[in-house]
Amino acid sequence: MRKQLFLQLPADGPSEAGDWCWVVRDDERPGGSLFRGPLADSVKQAIGARVVVLVPGVDVLLASAELPGLNRQRLARAVPFALEEQLASDVEDLHFALGQRDDHGRIHNAVVAREKIAAWLEQLRAAGLQADVMLSEVLAVPREAANDAGRHWSLLIDGARCLLRSDSQQGLALDLDNLAVVLRAALDEAGDGLPARLDVKVCGDGGFAGSDHYRQLDEICTAAGIELVLQPQDDDGALLLARGFDEKSAINLLQGDYSRRGQLEKLLRPWRPAALLLGLWLVIQLGAMGLEYQRLAAQNEAMREQITALYREAFPQARKVVNPRVQMERGLARLRGSGGQTDLLGFIAEAGPILKATPGLKLRSLRYKENRLDIDLEIGTLQALDKLKQRLGDEAGLAVEIVSASSRDGKVESRIALQSGGEA
Repeated sequence: MRKQLFLQLPADGPSEAGDWCWVVRDDERPGGSLFRGPLADSVKQAIGARVVVLVPGVDVLLASAELPGLNRQRLARAVPFALEEQLASDVEDLHFALGQRDDHGRIHNAVVAREKIAAWLEQLRAAGLQADVMLSEVLAVPREAANDAGRHWSLLIDGARCLLRSDSQQGLALDLDNLAVVLRAALDEAGDGLPARLDVKVCGDGGFAGSDHYRQLDEICTAAGIELVLQPQDDDGALLLARGFDEKSAINLLQGDYSRRGQLEKLLRPWRPAALLLGLWLVIQLGAMGLEYQRLAAQNEAMREQITALYREAFPQARKVVNPRVQMERGLARLRGSGGQTDLLGFIAEAGPILKATPGLKLRSLRYKENRLDIDLEIGTLQALDKLKQRLGDEAGLAVEIVSASSRDGKVESRIALQSGGEA
């Protein structure tokens, strides 16, 4: 058995801080254990339990209406107008909870003032409790199902309070002094649906059988042909209601605006403008991020094209360029492994500015092999060639060898070999 906590709300509100009672049922206490005290004391026992709140029956009208087979949403809109003639208050001030449809096609309902249910929920919330089910205590009165002998009505008498349950989702609450009058009216309204038996469960005082109230009940039942069965109870009324609770036949008042979803929407309603502004801000931010992404993607594509062009320029023999950055790194690695392009670039970096600054010098070809750079060049005079050799040695720190030099048409054609200073 799943743990359940049944909290009974007093009809007139608690007269003092400790005037609350609740029942806990679980595997260890299938019959239920009764507790009394401040409402705050029930919070600890509510941990892990399904909280069932029994509200005063005098505050809830159990009524039925004949309506066609509509869906629940349409029924919820139609029920208030179908019951309007039975109500003393404006439908706008009332909350309607839908029950089940009976064998005659009538839909059962529970009606309560919005002011009442809002106050109950606030009282629970202030104590740190949240109800899973809230129903009229009338619908927790223990009853026996109909059998071949006919239907049974159940009447629970607990002090001056009387709870009459005439069917699975029908009944009413009354006080003991008006019992006879109300019972006659209920039997008259039942018409051909009179019960075969009336079970009267009396809590506490065992002298009810000799009272005027009992004699009046006996006269009414005898006149109507109803069997009257008196069932004295040793247990408290709250325990009997906890045992009689059946969620399948309960009309849970926590529907519509008072369901968990409805209460959450009510709490979030004041935050909707802020949420809308936040949503708008997020849309703007996402739009800006999208535009920035497109800009960066275009920039990345342009850089990729530039890298591809540089790669093709550096490695003209390459036929297919898939990932130019990776291919460039691999090409450089191959050159490094052979003595490499790093040294060639070093030679060019060191000798380049000097070659460029030499007047009348014209490069004809470059050949690099085994850490040696051969340069075929054309220069104005042999003196200029000697000066170039000296500058390359002094300023660039290179070992320079003039491999060949010949004069033709007023120009000197020469081949010089460059090596690092340490290999001269």
